[in-house]
Amino acid sequence: MEKKINVTDIALLVLSAALLIGVLTVFAPCGPKEDGGWMTCHWAGNATAGVAAVLTVLALVRLLMRDAKIRLGLSAAMIPAALLAALIPGRIIRLCMMPSMRCRAVMSPAVAVCAVLIIAAAGVDILMRRKKG
Repeated sequence: MEKKINVTDIALLVLSAALLIGVLTVFAPCGPKEDGGWMTCHWAGNATAGVAAVLTVLALVRLLMRDAKIRLGLSAAMIPAALLAALIPGRIIRLCMMPSMRCRAVMSPAVAVCAVLIIAAAGVDILMRRKKG
């Protein structure tokens, strides 16, 4: 039985990796304070990166699996993980108070967009697989 890679396979991997790489680089939270300490948004970024790493591993394992039921389960597992990633910055871990701060203006919206796209791609995958089987 040969497994075909489809669009959702690639989308989930790319989106999860983009979330991980993005939160560590392009849309990273605020840097250290002048005294060298960290604001709470730093920890929100670290926690989000951890969840994004789990999402990336799930997407990679999902891509390599042949069993359709396991792939379905991995897609289902990605939905609450992506929701957790979206909730960490600003809801589970507070961000800086000023709306103009990098964590509020860049990181939080970017994480939310990536998470919603991951949830949507996983949802589409689940619906497609349920129709097939």
